[in-house]
Amino acid sequence: MTIFPSICLFVLLFLLFSSSSYGNVLPQDSNLCQESLFVKDVAVIDAAQQANCIWRVQTDENYILVFTLQSGDGNSEQAQDFVDIHDGLDEYSPILLLENQKVHKVSGKHFPSQALYSTHSMAIVRFKKTPTSPLRLKIQKAVDCPLNLDSNSECGRVVDEVSCYCITNTTRDHASQMTYCNDNQMKLLAVETRSKETAIYAAWGTTTVFWTSGSDSANEGIWVWESTNATLPCPGYANWANLQPDNAGNNEDCLALNWRSVEGWNDYPCSNLYQAICEAHP
Repeated sequence: MTIFPSICLFVLLFLLFSSSSYGNVLPQDSNLCQESLFVKDVAVIDAAQQANCIWRVQTDENYILVFTLQSGDGNSEQAQDFVDIHDGLDEYSPILLLENQKVHKVSGKHFPSQALYSTHSMAIVRFKKTPTSPLRLKIQKAVDCPLNLDSNSECGRVVDEVSCYCITNTTRDHASQMTYCNDNQMKLLAVETRSKETAIYAAWGTTTVFWTSGSDSANEGIWVWESTNATLPCPGYANWANLQPDNAGNNEDCLALNWRSVEGWNDYPCSNLYQAICEAHP
């Protein structure tokens, strides 16, 4: 964790959640109590005892920002009395409000209920008055997550706060589901962890067969997540059903989630028509 001193009495904390850096902090203007911040992944602002300080926050183009207030007394809702977040790099841009946020029916229940999502890659944070208890603002880069992709689909922040998952209830063959996800700037699902698979089932149940991007079409017996080019299961996670994959009929080259029938992953002919799940990550 790196701490940058500021006469303006702000502290910017970069949280090193990966081996890469999170981007540069622009020079501070202490006299005007204004700061500029580029968020590559995640950052946290500690608000100290000074009001009317402004942060101009940006992330990569075509992404959005998610803000989560963390109050020292645990009252995140009251903490909003001390902060305004403008949706854009203009102090006259609309202020983000909880009541105006998108509500995804299938988003994870454990995510912060007070999270605010911008609609742009830029925002202004203004601390209106001195907080009565320690106050932090967590800022993350995120993908936009629509309510649906079409009339026969549903989307939500199923696995984490920054990614987006969409189920298409229209059945298609494997290649067509891959194309559908790509056409919507997403990728067909890859299941790298048990927690991710559990979150998928919690959102959309265990009674449906879903195509994933898993395939051994290129090399029989060598399974790859085509959306990421990662080989499974080693190193990594796998949850094949008993005696699977079996390449029955010498014609099963695509991987589907099928808890309904076999309680795990199964290989099927890629021509089979199933529903699918698309995903997008920042």
